[in-house]
Amino acid sequence: MHFAYEGFTQKGDMRCFLFRGTEDHSPALLFSIQVDLSLLMQSRVPVQDGPMFCLQLLTAASVAGPDYLNRFHPYRVVAEDFRPLLMERERKAAEKALKKPARPRFRRPSFASNLRLGTPFKEH
Repeated sequence: MHFAYEGFTQKGDMRCFLFRGTEDHSPALLFSIQVDLSLLMQSRVPVQDGPMFCLQLLTAASVAGPDYLNRFHPYRVVAEDFRPLLMERERKAAEKALKKPARPRFRRPSFASNLRLGTPFKEH
């Protein structure tokens, strides 16, 4: 199934993202996913990334099968939905911590410096 973002509506701290799902020979389906903005903030997900997060939820549900996808017609995101995202962040942070620190780059001395590279200084 392919999903197209249709926009959002908002009531107070609840934002509802709307998606249209289409498949080859079937009518389009509407999916609405409600997200509490405080839940986005707790998970450190920018509001601008909300539609992409919801699209990932829909895509994963689509791969899992129609039974999983049907629950997203009206759906409200819970904290557990952010778990894969948070685990991925932790994995990346652990990989980054295990990497050797980058060597500092060699910098050429400034033009005003007394240090000269290359041929020795000749006195007259």
